[in-house]
Amino acid sequence: MKLQKSLAVGLLGATAMLGAAIPASATADEPNLSVLARFDKLTYQPGETAAVSFKFRNWGPVDAVKVANDSGGAGSPSELEITDWGGVRYNEGITIRAGETVTVVLHGIVPTAAANVGKVAITLGFTAENGDSDPSNNIGDASASVPGATGTLTGDILYDSNGNNQRDPGEGFEGLKITLVGLYDIERIVTAYSDQDGKFRFDDLPVGEYEMRLIPPSGWWLQYGGNVSSALVLASGSGSQFIQVEPIS
Repeated sequence: MKLQKSLAVGLLGATAMLGAAIPASATADEPNLSVLARFDKLTYQPGETAAVSFKFRNWGPVDAVKVANDSGGAGSPSELEITDWGGVRYNEGITIRAGETVTVVLHGIVPTAAANVGKVAITLGFTAENGDSDPSNNIGDASASVPGATGTLTGDILYDSNGNNQRDPGEGFEGLKITLVGLYDIERIVTAYSDQDGKFRFDDLPVGEYEMRLIPPSGWWLQYGGNVSSALVLASGSGSQFIQVEPIS
């Protein structure tokens, strides 16, 4: 009897664990949307009309009713200015049947400000009127290049020798190697060294995002952060980096 009771308890425990592991979409009477977004071209120019495809898939057991935009649009000046929502604007909506995949095309204008950062982007979230068992994958996010503009990246390397948390005369650090590697569609790799005043400068860089690799000379390391970080080059104004080093004790 004790053995049978132990087996019964074990089976009940295993059943409970399996039940807890079952995704909500397998049992809930709700739709379960996923969203993917993609621009129709890799590059645009400011003022050009762009099309963005949003592919919706309903993985749930019931129809998703009145699927519409419910979030997104952070107000960035480089965001696509939507002119045609394709029926999924807030307070509109479409029905996506259980197991169905539907593609909706939105249209918009590439803003002038997109040239400042080298890309145009769109990020929109969606939901159904009758809920969603897993809203974690309901955001469509896409970007495309807006090439042509260039910018400058400068930097200041400091060794705070007296520990007063400010830059004093003579504390500029010479000889730190800085390499920039263009990300996404920026095909550019450039290298410079900080001068005797601790300064470095890169001119005529295609605007956008870069990986910045920092290598101090032997016997030194970076006081804060790792040797690989990111840098954003803009067309308006000069991006600047402030980096502190210290001797290896």
